[in-house]
Amino acid sequence: MNTHDTTLEIQTLGRFRILVDGKPVATEWPDETLKVLFCSLLSPLDLYFSWDRLCRSMLGVPVTRTSRRQLEETIVRPLISFLTKELGFNPLITGPEGIRISHQGITVDAFEYYNTALDGLRLLSVSNRPAAYEKFTKANLLYAGSYLPGMSGKIITNTRNELESLYRTAVMDGIRPTALLPDRISRHIPARIQRTG
Repeated sequence: MNTHDTTLEIQTLGRFRILVDGKPVATEWPDETLKVLFCSLLSPLDLYFSWDRLCRSMLGVPVTRTSRRQLEETIVRPLISFLTKELGFNPLITGPEGIRISHQGITVDAFEYYNTALDGLRLLSVSNRPAAYEKFTKANLLYAGSYLPGMSGKIITNTRNELESLYRTAVMDGIRPTALLPDRISRHIPARIQRTG
């Protein structure tokens, strides 16, 4: 990725909008598939996506030399071209094992929400209720609605479900200061977060 002096903000909670230096960009996508791949890569649940996972999600087949080439030629390259034109730089990092978005100079509201909610859970697990309450209150304010509402895609749908579950089971209970006791915290942590926590 080229170094850039722009500030990129991506709003994914309750809406989808990309702002470069405060101005909306990428409002017209040339292809819905490009948009779905880009939005899939925005998931705060995974910072890196293997070619196999992307081939299965986007093409419905496991990775092979042919399917990876098809993915790269028909979706990834056009996406890189579109993002470079719209954003002024390419935020995608591709490698032999997969692809990810570089978050250098990029703010994604879902990442901030997710990390804030997890911080609240960690603080609560060590009985620091006042600090946890502050984190849950901030996460509640950040959660402006469902993740990429109305957008399809396996990765997007999974992320939407996980973030909603986190909101319902941890954040909402966490903003009630007496609702959570440290010995019962595990029931409020979605299974995926317990595994990666």
